[in-house]
Amino acid sequence: MPAPAARALIPERQTTISVRAARPEDCPSIAQMIRDLAAFQGVGDRVHVTAEGLMQDGFGPQRKFEALIAEQRGRHVGLAMFQEHYSVWDGASVLQITDMFVDEGVRGTGVGFRLSLEVARIARDRGCDSLQLNMVHANPSRDSLDRMGFVHQDDLLHYRLDTPGLKKLLEQDR
Repeated sequence: MPAPAARALIPERQTTISVRAARPEDCPSIAQMIRDLAAFQGVGDRVHVTAEGLMQDGFGPQRKFEALIAEQRGRHVGLAMFQEHYSVWDGASVLQITDMFVDEGVRGTGVGFRLSLEVARIARDRGCDSLQLNMVHANPSRDSLDRMGFVHQDDLLHYRLDTPGLKKLLEQDR
């Protein structure tokens, strides 16, 4: 669905949405939003994450991701998951938004913009040079990224070696 409020660079803030860092008790809701995102993208069968796994990976001793939650009257309506990595070409740290979900009931109200803006602030505060994200081709919110200033890098192709592919590759080393 196109985001009408994203037509302007900065959406109106008439919604009662707050954005905060995710907490361990949010893990069941985070897992559900991940499932909802995958279902929206038509790949719901690919999700294997559990709330317990998120708890360990996001809030354990070796954090593998960070997350922000958008709330409206105590209900979780948005999620931005991100992680820092090092760009060898730029010689600098980069924040990568790995997943973003906005509940269908609040799409077009600027929730995605506000989540992106908060991750951008975190990137700036950490001295990161840039903010990156990947988006599926079918996502109708792609235009809003252009309005925010993201630049599509058509010279890059996104590849993934999934669990069966990884296993197959490693078996070739025998």
